[in-house]
Amino acid sequence: MKNSLLIPNKFKVIGWVIFLVFCILGFFCLTKEFRIPGFQIYSLKNINENSPINFADYNLTNEFAILGITIGLLMIIFSKERIDDEYIAVLRLKSLQWAVLVSYVILLAINFCFYGLSFLMILVYNIWTIPIVFLAKFNYSLQRLKKERFSDEK
Repeated sequence: MKNSLLIPNKFKVIGWVIFLVFCILGFFCLTKEFRIPGFQIYSLKNINENSPINFADYNLTNEFAILGITIGLLMIIFSKERIDDEYIAVLRLKSLQWAVLVSYVILLAINFCFYGLSFLMILVYNIWTIPIVFLAKFNYSLQRLKKERFSDEK
């Protein structure tokens, strides 16, 4: 079975590097308020002077970190395995179903636990719940499969 959405296996390592680098950038953005110089948005003048949103001095470092983390995760989860057969495709599908279910359970739980701006911040982080849970479940399933195959060969 040929899946045209999967990219070659070599992109998995590239995805991990991108993911880790941008996770570090995101961590420093959140904890140390790190900003990359030159990523400023400058506008001539706001249309409405009383607007609560002022883009005159806004840095895009946070958005850059979110972009890098997302691209890295997508490269990891959409990379083929070295041996990609029908059973691996079934494991992929089951892991994706499991990840969507867990993501929505978390979403429903945070709906009743957080309010206001903290709820919105958690929703931003929730965009990575599905790829991270998928990655954990899929790799766990692959490890179990390898262990079962190894034990059957003995």
